[in-house]
Amino acid sequence: EAELGLTLIDRSQKHVTLTDAGRAFLIHARRIMQDAEIAKQDLMRFCVGSAGTVHFGVPPMFEAYLFPEFFKEFREAFPNTLLDVQEFGDSDEVREHVEIGDLDFGVIFGKPEASFANELLIMHDAMSLCLPQGHPLAAKEEVAFESLRRERFILQQPRTYQYRAIFARCIEAGFAPDVMLTTTQLKTIKQLVANGTGISILPDFVLKGEQSFVRRPLTPRLTARTALYWSSHKVFSSLDKDFLTFMKQYVAAGKFQDPGAADRQV
Repeated sequence: EAELGLTLIDRSQKHVTLTDAGRAFLIHARRIMQDAEIAKQDLMRFCVGSAGTVHFGVPPMFEAYLFPEFFKEFREAFPNTLLDVQEFGDSDEVREHVEIGDLDFGVIFGKPEASFANELLIMHDAMSLCLPQGHPLAAKEEVAFESLRRERFILQQPRTYQYRAIFARCIEAGFAPDVMLTTTQLKTIKQLVANGTGISILPDFVLKGEQSFVRRPLTPRLTARTALYWSSHKVFSSLDKDFLTFMKQYVAAGKFQDPGAADRQV
């Protein structure tokens, strides 16, 4: 009160109450206390052996198809560390949240030739054409993009690598793709392909064991890279270092297998 030159508490009554200025200050005080607690929890990550949280972001598809076993093994190795896994609409959004500090690490999916200094390559993977059973193109061993001119496409959102790469390849082949639907839900894409509503092009790691539709390789081949990304300004805590070391060992052991090696449906 002396510093502000204001009366924050009305002491003239039997029960003390806040003045108008006091009620306004209370809003700021609560926010300050909340920020102080968040700062304390965040800095606990730098205490060796302490419990804490690693904030981890993924674009669509990855949590369900590529990372369940990784998360399970990491949890077994570091039972006191919580993995806060958040799914975002695309890799650009993941990278944005990493850069502003909302995430410790993020998975990005994109061009095979693209790379950043502050990343760890996880895998390269092919992308395959997904067709309904009985589709005329299913008789081919591989399918050229030119053959997709009259097809209806079911894709992920326009900011995703899948959408951008497919659109660019179709333009190179001399046509604009007829995109009938975009969605973040991979299950929806698969169901619509299976019931003959349209076609799609998906990374092989989400297609392993799929039998509800046919998949065929494309020509020219379409590939993508998956990488673990962190901010170039990141200060690594002990928890961050544990997570990154575990990820490097997991990748080096070949545990992120390329499903493209699996037998294709015929």
